[in-house]
Amino acid sequence: MTLHPRAARAGSSYFGVRIVRHVRRDMADLAARGYTGVLHTLSENDLAYYRGTVADIVAASHDEGLTVQASPWGLGRTFGGEAESRFVAFHPEECQVLDDGRRVAAACLNSPAYRAFCSEWADWALECGVDSVFWDEPAWVVPRHVGVEDESRWACRCDHCAERFGGPLPTELTEEARAFREASVADFLREVLAHVAERGGANTICLLPATEGAQGISDWNSVASLPGLTTFATDPYWKHWNEPAGPFVRRFARLLHETCERHGVGAQLWLPSFGLTKEEIPELEAAIAGAREEGIEDLWTWGYEACGNMTSLATPDSPLVWEAVSAALTGRPQKTTERARFDELELRSTRELVALLNAEDATVAGAVADAAEPLAAAIEAIVERLARGGRLVYAGAGTSGRLAALDALECGPTFGSPPGEVIAVVADGDDGEDDAVRGQADLRALGLGPHDAVVGISASGSTPYTCAALAAARAVGALTVAVVSVRGSELAAGADHEVAVVVGPEVIAGSTRLKAGTAQKLVLNSISTATMIRLGRTYAGLMVGVVPANAKLRERARRNLVIATGAAEDDVDAALLAADGDARVALVALLAGIDPTTARERLEGAGGSVREALA
Repeated sequence: MTLHPRAARAGSSYFGVRIVRHVRRDMADLAARGYTGVLHTLSENDLAYYRGTVADIVAASHDEGLTVQASPWGLGRTFGGEAESRFVAFHPEECQVLDDGRRVAAACLNSPAYRAFCSEWADWALECGVDSVFWDEPAWVVPRHVGVEDESRWACRCDHCAERFGGPLPTELTEEARAFREASVADFLREVLAHVAERGGANTICLLPATEGAQGISDWNSVASLPGLTTFATDPYWKHWNEPAGPFVRRFARLLHETCERHGVGAQLWLPSFGLTKEEIPELEAAIAGAREEGIEDLWTWGYEACGNMTSLATPDSPLVWEAVSAALTGRPQKTTERARFDELELRSTRELVALLNAEDATVAGAVADAAEPLAAAIEAIVERLARGGRLVYAGAGTSGRLAALDALECGPTFGSPPGEVIAVVADGDDGEDDAVRGQADLRALGLGPHDAVVGISASGSTPYTCAALAAARAVGALTVAVVSVRGSELAAGADHEVAVVVGPEVIAGSTRLKAGTAQKLVLNSISTATMIRLGRTYAGLMVGVVPANAKLRERARRNLVIATGAAEDDVDAALLAADGDARVALVALLAGIDPTTARERLEGAGGSVREALA
């Protein structure tokens, strides 16, 4: 793998995706943004059902030059993570016992069976090729995580704990009991760290940012000094602790730095990008700067795309937060299509280049599929406007504009769309895309109104011509749609609908005629084709609106009529002649048994829909 020089060490967590082609696209995006590492969350479900898949995911991450950490995601309910635990379901006798005698769904850290299970999980993670095992927030059970609302409850008082304690633990959380709990966490970690180290693996431990309370470790030295530890980490998520960002992050960054310096291990600090709004971005940026000022050079965020795809952790501003945290962590501008990925591209053979381009193109369809819901919503809105007699107007510059013009031009010949129903407004020349004044003027010249729909196409979402054109459309009440390759763009901010197809960086940095252009072509295909189908410009899956402008198209229209009506060829020829070559008029006439004049009137009354004309 090729490692690219970057301004800083930065990483992100990544979870919830087990389709490798999607992972490859996202790992390329991470690397191109300037991240150096990724943390994959490996749950008990993954261990049971995705063993080989995870190995492919790790390999895909390494292919992009990323170092890989693996977290025991929700393992035994003793580590961080929302994943459920199979172990506690299959081994209830190994679960923790609260001070009031209740057994709860979390494994006991002193259980030999659970320690063996954690070692089995670690063996699998190492077999998958991870660079470091990330022991994430090891702790005794948090009562509310297992459905116990009384926060004063604590664990564990099971037989395993009693055996190690030298007798039953007290029913009160005495200082002796607190010390035993902390010692048990350290002893548990000592065992799993040694297991990984014996197999040549590296270990990271991430402690909660707490030195007091039921979950805190009062003496971080007891953990940082453990044999086999490579990196010591913490995650001061200030909102979770109801603390101000700056002082809270600085406090634990300082403690982390001092502790790691004392024991000669690496220091890693995690910051939240989930659950934040755009108003909180300055706090996040200040927290990152503060951590660096306290001497922490290895900074990570939870998690990819600010967890925008996880309902419970997302905010409407997740795309903006993701761009901001990526820029702050990596020191790189976050224009995804502009990032260089292949610094030795010119040294590859032609066959290698063809394979590379093909592999990159293969990710585009999946990216378009990911945008299916917002794309469908936009098309529904466009159909509603055109059904009222409105127009579909594309606006764009460069590759985007040329693709839009192509799509608009093909609607007439393919669907019989009347002139002016689908049009494209394209910026003039190479410098036209910067002309915002022209963008507004071109749209105003169309005399737009509330019945019209305007689709702005821009890979970056910041093209001045296109942004101005969409603003002009919005000003007169037209429907506005933004087709972009990034989320949270300027173009999308001013649109009624955002269709963001995130294809990641191009093989040639900034050449959006490649993946971004391919994605735009697919989206435009969907917009025009689905719109025309919904408007009734096809019948039984046939191009009955095709304009018979040449011999091939005349024969296609004739063949489609034979298939759609089941009529004899001579009858079809006669109907076409009587309809002046208009296949839709001939179709309605044949199926309804009416004359061409009546068929034409029905079609006009139905807005060109064959099915409605036949109703």
